[in-house]
Amino acid sequence: MIHIPPDWALATTHIASEYVSHQFLALIGRWPNTIPPLELDFVMLMACSKLASTLADAYWNPVTINLDVARYADVLHMMEKGINPAHEDSLLAQYPSEAQIYLDQPTVVCDKFGIIIFWYLPSTIDLPLQNDMVAATAKMSVPLDISVMHGAAANDNWRTHSSNFYPSQSKGTPGCINLSPAWFLQGHPAPKFHP
Repeated sequence: MIHIPPDWALATTHIASEYVSHQFLALIGRWPNTIPPLELDFVMLMACSKLASTLADAYWNPVTINLDVARYADVLHMMEKGINPAHEDSLLAQYPSEAQIYLDQPTVVCDKFGIIIFWYLPSTIDLPLQNDMVAATAKMSVPLDISVMHGAAANDNWRTHSSNFYPSQSKGTPGCINLSPAWFLQGHPAPKFHP
């Protein structure tokens, strides 16, 4: 485990993410059982354990689709901006979609070579934490509303175009504010394994 100074802003996040990673690897049989870190309170430990358990459930429930994700990535344009219907039609012709897949439990969707394309993790975040997130999001309704672009999708703002957003079941304001916890994790190496 990398040592992070305890006064660092993301120290708890780092400890929790390391614990989830080790717990997940233990659950799938690739790591010995791990002792919960004393720095995390009981509620955080329970949330981390639930996340690790859901990740393991997904890992043991792979769904394979007939796609070579490496070849697909090769035909994508580097740093492509905007919406290009002709290119999207060309991709769809080269890589036609299969029948729709109905996912109703934690799952990893893999390409035909076992490369994980995405993880489907329903109900991973428990309801009280979801309610806290909705309450916090309500305080950001003005910046969220401003973030959504209307009209023609220009090259630089297609990611925040109104066609990408749908009304929220929780009556929240749809929008995009870049507060990605994944940015923190991008600096960490990921284990390479296949289900």
